[in-house]
Amino acid sequence: MKTSTDGLSILIAYSNYRKNLFFVNRVYQRKLVWTVSEKELLIDSILKQYALPSFLLSKDENKDTFEILDGVQRLSAIFEFIENKISVNGKYFNVDTFPFAKNLQSNGVFPKLSINKNMLLPADVCTDFLNFTILTNTISANSDETIDLFRRINSQGHSLSNQDRRRSGVVTNFATLVDEISTLLRGDVSQRIVNLKDMPSISLDDQRSKKGYKISIEDSFWFKTGILRRDNLVKSEDEEFIADLAASVISGTPFSASQENFNKLYDPNSSMSQSYETQLNSQGKDTIKERIETVFSVVNSALITNQPDPKTNFQQVVSATNDNHNPSKYAFYAFFMAFYNLIYHKNKVPSNFTTIWRNITGLESKLAKGSHSIKVSDRETNITLVEGLLDPGFIFSKDELKKYSDGQILKKILEDSSGETERFEFKLGLYSFNPQTQRKTFNTKLVSNIAKKATSFANTPSHKSSYIMIGVADSDSDSYNASDLGIEPFKIGRISIVGIKRDLILSGKSIDEYYQHYFSALSQEPVSEEMMTMLKGIKSYTYNGATVLSIKIDNTGKPEPYNGKYYRREGTNTVELNVPDLISLTQNLQKHMDD
Repeated sequence: MKTSTDGLSILIAYSNYRKNLFFVNRVYQRKLVWTVSEKELLIDSILKQYALPSFLLSKDENKDTFEILDGVQRLSAIFEFIENKISVNGKYFNVDTFPFAKNLQSNGVFPKLSINKNMLLPADVCTDFLNFTILTNTISANSDETIDLFRRINSQGHSLSNQDRRRSGVVTNFATLVDEISTLLRGDVSQRIVNLKDMPSISLDDQRSKKGYKISIEDSFWFKTGILRRDNLVKSEDEEFIADLAASVISGTPFSASQENFNKLYDPNSSMSQSYETQLNSQGKDTIKERIETVFSVVNSALITNQPDPKTNFQQVVSATNDNHNPSKYAFYAFFMAFYNLIYHKNKVPSNFTTIWRNITGLESKLAKGSHSIKVSDRETNITLVEGLLDPGFIFSKDELKKYSDGQILKKILEDSSGETERFEFKLGLYSFNPQTQRKTFNTKLVSNIAKKATSFANTPSHKSSYIMIGVADSDSDSYNASDLGIEPFKIGRISIVGIKRDLILSGKSIDEYYQHYFSALSQEPVSEEMMTMLKGIKSYTYNGATVLSIKIDNTGKPEPYNGKYYRREGTNTVELNVPDLISLTQNLQKHMDD
């Protein structure tokens, strides 16, 4: 491992940040967790010219990019201050003193603050802030060395929670399985390597602290049900819970949950970890993942969609009191495993949610518990007890289970869109509606727009599919418009779901007639046969009673024209290609297909 020490001014650091040179590896790096007061204290220290601890970076040997090993919270706070997202003692950074940032603001990269000039810091103070030098230690190391270093940094003190520390750098199939399920439930799905500027969009916030992050704790499954509290989620205890459930599903026997065993579960060298890894590989990671996510979809339907009283959640019902706010981990573990057994061992699904809710009232008082850990035999008894209580509310039905599975696929697609917006295009519907005039018209221009955007997706080299979703609002105002028709949208993460019911109401057509109207308009579009086939390959998914249409677009190995011109996707924009770009695209698409 090679290490170099250098000084970096905040001015240069911010320029590198906006040039997309700073990245975070989610395999071993945590989410943003600092509160506003913690950020303000750091900025105040810099304004007072206090020395800061060094920042640790890892240099990509083939690029000019850096992974941040230590300093993610601090760098994020510094850049938020420059972009007026936070203040210090009521004073904001004066963007006019920094031409590079001023130009970005003028181009809409970050919003302009509407405040009085007396709320801005003096120009000389801002200049001193930009010239402040932060010490950086940059390493050139392989993956194993980087992970080891990160763990050593966080082995002292309490900077990381138990779960964050134990999962840091672990790349087993089991650890990956837990991460994928956990991020899906929280709504912070992302690629493994994340640009630092995108970290706020995949970090947790709550109504009390208002850190400025995008994932609302209050909107999460865990918080709505009362199974976990805010602090549990911040400490990644939801991931520990998923690890507990996943280990139990994989082995077919309740996991002996204790902090010692969780540590072993994430230690690739332990016999326990190796045993679970062997079992997971034998059963198939994707199979286990699909099963667990499908059960969560059914559980979500039972505990949230069919919640009898919005003011009384799962935690309050199983504890039989509104005064107890402790997490309901024991009860939910038995509840989930009972659901799993009924669904996958007995091929049953819920049919009577009233019965289910009535039968779990006061459940906690009936379950065996443990202070440090709970016996496997007690967990087995708990699951059997809950399964007996739930069974009267279930019926045998494979078809109904498929509906839940399809809904989970839609949820996965839309959660993925939160982290990679350049691969998704959302359309409220194919019909336009004017509330004032009550005029309803089929929007042929929208079909043309879909076809054009589809070619731009195909012209953007990627190993992942892109999606055009119909029945999904790309803004809150669009979703509110659907309310004028008596349709109440709901959210998956930050995405508002309306469904095509809106279009069916406006058109007065059946679903088959609706498809034919789309296909007829599509047949006039100037695209290749390959693109036409993909555009006609509509799949429908139903979730929470709303049906969404999905059109999957993949690369075809060659540039795809629309009406004689070529386009590609840049962020969320569709950009026309010039001749040099087209030549480069042809080469890249071919190389992509060869890979």
